Amino acid sequence: MGLIGENMSESFSKFAFMVIVFFLATATRGEWLLVIVYMFRDQLQQITGLGLNEQVPTVSADNGTTGTTHPPQSLLESHHLQNVHWFVLMAVSTSFIIYYGMAYGWHYYYYVNRRHLAKEWKCQPDKFLTPENERHEILLGSLNMLIGSTASGVIACYIMNGGHSKMYYSVPERGWAYFLFSLVAFFVYNETMAYYLHRLFHNPWLYKKIHKMHHRYHQPTAWSAVAMHPLEFIMYQGYLAATPFLVPIHAFPFLFVLLYSYYYGLCDHSGIKMGAIWPWQPHSYFHDNHHKHFHVNFGFNTYFFDWFHDTLRKESRVYGEEVFGGRGKQSQKSE
Repeated sequence: MGLIGENMSESFSKFAFMVIVFFLATATRGEWLLVIVYMFRDQLQQITGLGLNEQVPTVSADNGTTGTTHPPQSLLESHHLQNVHWFVLMAVSTSFIIYYGMAYGWHYYYYVNRRHLAKEWKCQPDKFLTPENERHEILLGSLNMLIGSTASGVIACYIMNGGHSKMYYSVPERGWAYFLFSLVAFFVYNETMAYYLHRLFHNPWLYKKIHKMHHRYHQPTAWSAVAMHPLEFIMYQGYLAATPFLVPIHAFPFLFVLLYSYYYGLCDHSGIKMGAIWPWQPHSYFHDNHHKHFHVNFGFNTYFFDWFHDTLRKESRVYGEEVFGGRGKQSQKSE
C-alpha cells in the first residue's frame, strides 16, 4: 500500500505541475481569454447575445407593411469591437493575477525553498541570475504580457462580436483528412517559423540590437519566457495570431499546437530539469544550453531543423556570445 500511495502521490504531483505550467504559459502571452473564446465561441454568443444580428421592426408610412432594419452603428460596432474595453480589462487583469500568483509560487518552491538542493533539479545548479536580472526579466516580461493580453482582448472582442475569421468548429465541414492534415501542417508551420525567425535574430546586427535583451538571462527562469524585446515578442505572436484569419483551420488543431508550444516554451525557460513525453520534443536542457552557449540549438519543439542545418550543440565545438553562425568553432583539444 505504501508503494501504491507513493506512486499516486507522485502522479498527482506531476499532474498538478502540468496544470500550473499550462496556466502560467497561457497567462504569459495574455491569451487565456482568447483561448476561451475560440473554444466556446458559439455558446458564449448565445449566452451574451454578442455577434447576433440585431434587427429593429419598421412600419411603412405608405402601406402599413412591416419590415426590419439594422440600427445605426457606432465606429466600434462597425468594426465588431463594441465593449472592447471590457474584453481588454478582463484579459489584462486576469493574466497578471494568474501569472504573478502562480509564477511567484513556482519561483518560491524551487528558487527559494529548494535553492540548497539545486543539483537535484536545476539545469545550471551552480549559477543563478543576479537580483538585477531577475527584476529586469519580471518587468520586461510584464510589459510583453500587457501587450499580448491587450491584443488578445481586442481579438476576442472582434470574434465575439461576429468578426470574420476562417476558423471552423465542425469537423464534417471539411472532413477528417483535412482536420488531421491541418494539425500536422500547423505544427510544422509553427516550428519552421520559430526556428528561422529565431535564427534570424542571431544575425550579429539583430542580435546586438534586439535579441541580446533576451540573452542577458544566461540562466533562464519561468519569468524569462516572454522577457524579450517587444518587437521580437510581437513578431512571434503575430504569425500565430494571424493563422485563423488567413487559412481555414479547426479550433482544436489551432489551440492544441498553440498551447503545446506555450507549455513547452515555459518548460524550456524554467531552468528546471524536465524530460519530454514525445520523442520529437527536446528536453529542457536543450534550450537552457542555448542560453548558456548562445548561438546554437535554435529550435523549440523538435531537433529537426538544428539537425538539418548542423546547429545542434556539439561537445567538440566551442561556443560563445561572439561566435556567430550556429556551428561554433573548433576546440583546441580536438585539433
